[in-house]
Amino acid sequence: MAESRGAPRSRALRVALGFGMLLVALIIVITRWSVSTDITSFLAQDVEDPRLANVATRLAQSELTRTVILSVEGPRADIAVSGARALAEQLEGHPELAWMRAGIEEGQGEAIHSLYFPRRFHFLADSEQARARALSDAGLGEAGAELIRQLSLPTSTLIKPLASEDPLLLFTAQLKRLEAARGSGLDIVDGHFVSEDGRHALIFLASKHSPFQAVHQRPLQEAIAASFETVNAAHGGELRLEQSGVGRFALAAESSMKADIQRISTIATAGLILLFLVMFRRPRFVALALAPLAFGVLAAAAAVLLLYGRLHGLTLAFGATLIGVCIDYVVHLFNHHMLEPDARGPFGTARRLSPGLWLGAITTIAGFTGLAWTSFPGLREMAVFAGIGVLAAVLATRYWLPALLPVKPRPGRLQAACAAALGRLLTRLHRRRAWLSLLPVLAAAVCVVGLTRIEWVDDISVLNELDAELLREDERVRERVARMDAGRFIIAIGDDEEVALAVNDRVHARLERLQRDGALQAFHSLHTFLWSASLQRENLAAVTEDPGLTVRLDRAFAAKGFRPGAFKKFEAALAELRAAPPEPLRFDELLASPLGPLVRPFRVELPATAEHPAQIGIISFVRGVEPGADLPGVLADIPGAYFFDQRATMRAAYGRYRQRTVELVGAGLALVGLLVLARYRRLGLALAAFIPAVLAAVTTLAVLALAGAAIHILHVVSLLLVLSMGVDYGVFLAESRAEAGVGGLAATTLSVALACASTSLAFGLLAMSKYPALHAIGVSVGLGVLLSLVLAPTGLLLVSRELPGVGDDEKEEG
Repeated sequence: MAESRGAPRSRALRVALGFGMLLVALIIVITRWSVSTDITSFLAQDVEDPRLANVATRLAQSELTRTVILSVEGPRADIAVSGARALAEQLEGHPELAWMRAGIEEGQGEAIHSLYFPRRFHFLADSEQARARALSDAGLGEAGAELIRQLSLPTSTLIKPLASEDPLLLFTAQLKRLEAARGSGLDIVDGHFVSEDGRHALIFLASKHSPFQAVHQRPLQEAIAASFETVNAAHGGELRLEQSGVGRFALAAESSMKADIQRISTIATAGLILLFLVMFRRPRFVALALAPLAFGVLAAAAAVLLLYGRLHGLTLAFGATLIGVCIDYVVHLFNHHMLEPDARGPFGTARRLSPGLWLGAITTIAGFTGLAWTSFPGLREMAVFAGIGVLAAVLATRYWLPALLPVKPRPGRLQAACAAALGRLLTRLHRRRAWLSLLPVLAAAVCVVGLTRIEWVDDISVLNELDAELLREDERVRERVARMDAGRFIIAIGDDEEVALAVNDRVHARLERLQRDGALQAFHSLHTFLWSASLQRENLAAVTEDPGLTVRLDRAFAAKGFRPGAFKKFEAALAELRAAPPEPLRFDELLASPLGPLVRPFRVELPATAEHPAQIGIISFVRGVEPGADLPGVLADIPGAYFFDQRATMRAAYGRYRQRTVELVGAGLALVGLLVLARYRRLGLALAAFIPAVLAAVTTLAVLALAGAAIHILHVVSLLLVLSMGVDYGVFLAESRAEAGVGGLAATTLSVALACASTSLAFGLLAMSKYPALHAIGVSVGLGVLLSLVLAPTGLLLVSRELPGVGDDEKEEG
């Protein structure tokens, strides 16, 4: 029956509604557009200690990652310092700078004296045993002997003015600790930080925003480059700038990813247009084919932007690959409407195909549902994008696209010829089913051999290939500042600064023990500069609450040769302390002092999460941890102390997640299989629609393993796409199996072939990406859909005794 009189009005309404929704999605995308390359979106929260993974994510957003080190090299130290000072002046006041330090401020000595000398008793000892020893008669005698030794040295002129007030040399001991901390990698020339070789002047700065936010990082990097060019020209071109910082890597990754996406999208779109022009002849059909794809991608992008506030670059690249899934629905409708049109017009054809369209879409969405439950924010975002994109595309194909198609289509000659050729090929292959059965047997054999050779790589670094030259430069700069192990440190966490410092006090004691035992070569700790307020008060109380201390000290020092009563100023200082004790030293005071640049790297503010409030972290940097040293075990009884080995922690997380992902994919497959079985209610037909996709996905994994590729999490995610498209192929063929005549099956086979060709084009280009994550997706899906193209028709032919229209018996085997 032809379309009714009200059909034109209904068609116009659907066209207007479709374009209206497309416009709304486009407006949302344009007004909220924000792309991120933040790799922390792919940090897992399901490690053995979930809190440690949470700390890793929060650290990635802290000042630790926002810090940049600029290294200005010159032929001499004075030239390097001059260049660095001029560069700092050029950058001063940049809106993205949170702070910048190029050296120790003037008045360092006075500042250190004012900070520590009035509080020298606060830093008496950092353990109860050491405190008791220092204040014992024997300890006081040892202090007297040490004072005599110090007064005999050439540096005695520095000691003598303070000795009467500080006979225990507590202030001198603190100065030695500070000197030891400053001497690890940095010198001071003319008040400026300089490397030990004297050729590199250093500037430390931090950005206000995350290093993964290109909109803020790019202007800062451009300002650094432009400012240095001006400074270098003023110094006769003798300077060389190098830097260390996460932001440069993020910008390089974003540029590389954008270039890949633009190149791939452009070529894939051009190839798709050419393919459709050749097959369907009319430019109109090219535009119509792109309409549901645009609807799906824009709807998905708008939803993700509304939910998360930004799109991750990998989600965008992954979303571009949805063309490979959504094109299946469009091509399927095109071919059937042009080759096997329904008497009721395009809406009738769409209605006839709707069971297959909906089953294919539902199975695809079900396959991605598992990712929505993952602990990786990035993969959850991918799942949302894929699910909404597929749903929007199939809705557009089913209800909007028919309103745009001609009522009486005319198939192209090439289209009709290809369909006829495929019909003849299917008939011939069906007669040789015994030989055809060798294909799945061969695929199964490849699976058996290949799956045993899989090498899983559970390392986040495989998702992002760092620029080799930038990496070497980064390592050189960090080597000039501090020779600590990259990505390995201990963090002491507390709900406030005092709690974190108290944890750090205990951590420092453990690290000292490890260093004495030879299990640790070196470490840098904030403990060198600052102890917890509680420990400072305990020291002060031990001194002020000992009424006989001055008498015992005078006696012990007299026994070493000092004149009795020589330390009246010490007695007066104690009396003053008892009357008006100074407050313990705080981090904020240190930060505001000339010591600020030295202490800043040790403290991080951990942002609040759903599980934890905002907290303070105190970091201890380590070097040379011996293989047998069990740092997590050593710190196990200190609540709030964690040894963080970034690579090992993330590797363990990815291993556990990969195992669970495989389990979720298996559960999803079972659900998809049940859905297909419920639709067809015949085991043979259900298996023909379902098993080829599974076999294609597993064979893809096996082939990659045999080729020596290291398999990681994105290969597993990519196989969801293979399964989605493979099940689409199988479902479309199974639906056509019920039609009268081989023409319907031939039209569907042509649809599958065209969909495979367009998908292979897109993913083949993706496989050429320099970005490892995109390359993995491209190789996996490109190979998988080609295998699906071969195995999906094979499965249907093997279970069918007769093809529709060729014989009367349509019983299925099995």
